[in-house]
Amino acid sequence: MNRLTTDDWNGASASEVVPEFAAVQKAALAFDWNTGDMRVLGRLMSKLGLDLATAVQVFLNGRPRELNYLRKDEVALEDSARSAMLDCLHKKICCGFYLPDPNVGLAPVRAEAGRWIAAQKDDRAKGRVGRWVFDERKFEAISDDGPRQIIMPQQGKRRPMLLRLLMEPPWA
Repeated sequence: MNRLTTDDWNGASASEVVPEFAAVQKAALAFDWNTGDMRVLGRLMSKLGLDLATAVQVFLNGRPRELNYLRKDEVALEDSARSAMLDCLHKKICCGFYLPDPNVGLAPVRAEAGRWIAAQKDDRAKGRVGRWVFDERKFEAISDDGPRQIIMPQQGKRRPMLLRLLMEPPWA
């Protein structure tokens, strides 16, 4: 669905199709990759506000290991739609379209994502690269314990500048 319009492909408004955000998340996680329509999954995953853990879980639900070492032209016709959806999800995850939920992080999928990243490291050691490679540094930087407080060291006394002297209030 194009976010600039309010009509869905079936003629129903977007608010009628998915009444609340939690329903989108549940529908994406429960999507059947074998018989489901990939356009529906694409529409669900294009919603702004889906968190990174949900996106990674949906990606891993698509069984990417089966297609990870095949080139695009080697993918069987019956798996081409699944492969294209996995390509799309991988690009969105890597570019930062999905942000981690600050209260959850990657906790629900940390173990499974860790197995995927460990397989990537093994592949690199063997000299081969799969089709969908994630940056493990990004996943390691995400906290599962809630938001982290960043404390910056206090800067020393700054030299007065003309503009700062003119703009600062005299009591500061």
